[in-house]
Amino acid sequence: MLNINIEEKSYLDELILKDINIEFKKNEIISIIGPSGCGKTTLLNLISSLDKSFYGKIEFNKKKEINNLGFMFQDSRLLPWLSVKENILLVQKNKDEAKIEQMLHKVGLDGYMNSRIKELSGGMKRRVSLIRAFINNPEVLLLDEPFISLDAPTAKNLRLLFMEFYNQNPTNTVFITHDLQEALAVSHRIIFLSFKPTKVVYEYENKNKSFDEDILNEKKEEILRRYPDILSGYLS
Repeated sequence: MLNINIEEKSYLDELILKDINIEFKKNEIISIIGPSGCGKTTLLNLISSLDKSFYGKIEFNKKKEINNLGFMFQDSRLLPWLSVKENILLVQKNKDEAKIEQMLHKVGLDGYMNSRIKELSGGMKRRVSLIRAFINNPEVLLLDEPFISLDAPTAKNLRLLFMEFYNQNPTNTVFITHDLQEALAVSHRIIFLSFKPTKVVYEYENKNKSFDEDILNEKKEEILRRYPDILSGYLS
């Protein structure tokens, strides 16, 4: 399981993260919410070892390296001059084209195996990115606001697809979002961060996850009623 212990992370003499301690339960989805610029993407870079300059330790199953990591970014990060298949094969370890075709079917992209990325809509590109994140059955999955800037129906459909893939291959998941309702829909636990120097200000145990709009609105209103400034990084 994933254990995160960041004592300090600084950049150009600015203290960004301070005393971030998160211990995952088995295959837990944890959403991270905090004000813009607080260091959420920096946290993902540390977990993924894209950035190794910090005080503390990050371990998966008591090992410092995560051998099988899935990552989905804010933008698609796809190569537009390559086909859908070629973009997925770039990261797929066993080069299983039958599995790619099967996953494209699940996300409604039958017949797009050989289409160029530049021919796809924004929502279609995100579906390809979602496949890439899950294609190797990752031990740890990182998502950095993966459905941002999409219209509400498309984003909801992608969240449902995300949960379908997750339920088939559960894994420790870090889900960065600004959308509290989105976090309530997909997460077992939500961690709220302060502004820099960033620390954990509140943890919310999300019991009985649901995609029902009324339930989500009720939970969201309850949190904001108790902590009206929580999305700005303040508990009071």
